[in-house]
Amino acid sequence: MTKYTKQFKLQVVQDYLTSSLGIVLIARKYQIKSDMTVNKWVRQYQRFGTAGLEVRRPEKVYDGTFKVNVLNWMKTNQASLMETALNFDISAPSTIWQWQRTFENEGLDALYRNRGRSKIMSADKQGKKTKQPTELARLRDENELLKIENEYLKKLKALAQSQSDNERKSSKN
Repeated sequence: MTKYTKQFKLQVVQDYLTSSLGIVLIARKYQIKSDMTVNKWVRQYQRFGTAGLEVRRPEKVYDGTFKVNVLNWMKTNQASLMETALNFDISAPSTIWQWQRTFENEGLDALYRNRGRSKIMSADKQGKKTKQPTELARLRDENELLKIENEYLKKLKALAQSQSDNERKSSKN
């Protein structure tokens, strides 16, 4: 059972959109612990309509290529976790955060691993190969992610440098 029904979410969103109350006050009014929850519902409603407020089950399994594409898009567009989740229709932004941490801590191979314990193959399935990315494709994906990360860090360094230059100029005047 879920904590909030679709009807409740719709009521909260419509109250926010029609009243002059802000997200924080709406969250307090409906006794929702986090105003970010209300913000997420409003953005989902604005993007997908009432279907965006549907209670979803986390049955979807994402493959490694999809995870890499999501992380690439997030870095190139400098998008937040919430924006990225809305763009790719992922129910929880924390899923993307987890992928990001996995990539940073364990590398690209970890994004292609399946969750849970590996299943013991039956005799008739042992001849079939599991769908794994080729070494070349995996290296290309990793290279692409590293290029994007490198570009991002260069821009960040340039921004910090320009800010320090501006501070020096203003202190001389």
